[in-house]
Amino acid sequence: GPVVIVGDASYRVVPVGEESDSSEDVRELSVDEIRAALSELADNDDFQSIVDNCPTNTPLVYDDIDYLTRHLPTTSLQKCQKLSESTPFEKELLLQVAYVERQNSLVGHSDNVLEYYLEQRAEIAEKLRSTDEIDSDVERSFFSYLLLASALIEELTTETVLNELFREEARLDSITEHVRSMGHAKRLEKLCDIQILTGGDHGSLVEVKERRNNLVHDAQKRAGLDELESRREVAQILEQTDRCASVLLTISGKNIESVIAKRGCEPYIEHAQSEAVADTITTWEQENPERLSKLHDCERAALEEIHWDTEESDPGNNITEGFTFDGFDDEGLYEILMEFVSDASKAFLDRIDADANESNLDRFDFALMVLLCAGHSYDEIARWLDTDEKYVQRKENVIAWRASQFEKDLVEEIPRPEGPTWPSETESDDQDEC
Repeated sequence: GPVVIVGDASYRVVPVGEESDSSEDVRELSVDEIRAALSELADNDDFQSIVDNCPTNTPLVYDDIDYLTRHLPTTSLQKCQKLSESTPFEKELLLQVAYVERQNSLVGHSDNVLEYYLEQRAEIAEKLRSTDEIDSDVERSFFSYLLLASALIEELTTETVLNELFREEARLDSITEHVRSMGHAKRLEKLCDIQILTGGDHGSLVEVKERRNNLVHDAQKRAGLDELESRREVAQILEQTDRCASVLLTISGKNIESVIAKRGCEPYIEHAQSEAVADTITTWEQENPERLSKLHDCERAALEEIHWDTEESDPGNNITEGFTFDGFDDEGLYEILMEFVSDASKAFLDRIDADANESNLDRFDFALMVLLCAGHSYDEIARWLDTDEKYVQRKENVIAWRASQFEKDLVEEIPRPEGPTWPSETESDDQDEC
């Protein structure tokens, strides 16, 4: 059917006569009428309040509407019912639109800033490679880079604080207002207090914040890059700032796929690879049928059973199942096989991303669960996920009771925390420094 574009969102309109969960009223409307109705909703304070209270994902094991109606505060559901009386949308459809808007709003801020940040990072890196001195072009690029890095860090910090304070058990507008009214320094302090952010990373993030403030508010320092005189000094600041952005990307759950891929538990890795191989076969049936046929015809290959060592950087050279290499010297077929496994390895990361989104846990907790199920130590997991060992211990308790059947099927057995764990004297001293 036709698609309605409103801002960055798109909605498919079911033609009259087709089956749909939408009300008859909606199916009788034209595309322009639906677009106008959605645009009016976007400016409605009550609708925005419903959006703000929606979760960012619904677990795969639940029906979306069932989960949302049980999940939202009564006041939000009452507003939804009232809005349905004054719009062409039934309350269930309104709730689904609000849920989609909530997801879009989350994607819009930090992901867009991340894209600009990476572009600016590449630009200043190129300028530093092509010049031996700090000229005006480098200064402008550096200033733009630092502003974008600071904006990215602030967006990710806000998201992470909201994720920690804004759980399903306490979804109230006042909590959102409270977090957004905090200054950036206070949000960083909060993350340090709950130990998702280590003391050392907290200090580095404060340095980025102060450097950004100095350059923005002091024109003289801005002109001279705060007395930085060499390309090496600028490069060191770039590296430190990149590290800070990377920490926030990890603890906000944005870039957990590669860690899970390399360190995840065996049952989950086997599941994700099997799904990835099946997806790749389906794609090749459409895009590369002749090449796929050659692999199917090869007696050495059992495509559906292909697995590879995920700890190695090149999956093609580390196939552990699904192909026999002894005495194999067909270079043409080998090239096709390597291309297939390369595509499957990309689909493997996509599968991890999808599972993290469908989980009853948030993305960071999902990563923790898979790593804990692999039997790694607290300190190893903390190092890989840029967080504190004590935070990993606390999250193990949360995962043990929040994991649904979906997660249990993926990892087969959720570890149960056993025995008391008291902080050492050195850990107490480290916390005092925050």
